[in-house]
Amino acid sequence: MPRDAYRGFTLLELLIVLAILSLGVAIAFPMLASRAPAAALNGAALEVRAALAAARSTAIAENREVSFFGAANGYRIDGTFHRLPLARELSVGIRGGARVAFFPSGGSSGGRVVLRGVAALREIDIEPISGRAILVP
Repeated sequence: MPRDAYRGFTLLELLIVLAILSLGVAIAFPMLASRAPAAALNGAALEVRAALAAARSTAIAENREVSFFGAANGYRIDGTFHRLPLARELSVGIRGGARVAFFPSGGSSGGRVVLRGVAALREIDIEPISGRAILVP
């Protein structure tokens, strides 16, 4: 048989490639794991902002007041608890009051929602006149 019929990789070449890939994963994993809490906090902040916008829309559409409350590992809208996924050791609170009320006019009682994570926090400002939720940079 011609020599070209035996093309491929030797076992030694495959083991060297696997060793290099394992070393790369071993170096990258701790760096990615250290960023996980910040990513979870940012994801939770985006979800809470969307929930606030939905509460405002519900108040307008159903012509009634809708209340938002903070809680450990989640939040409550009109008494219904919503758990935040990937939000271990995360609390949602409201600065300046116990709740945020959204009115049928589109306005709100205003306030600031504070999400506290393990080592950081994110804030969402709720404008009283428009009722819009804005992530604070």
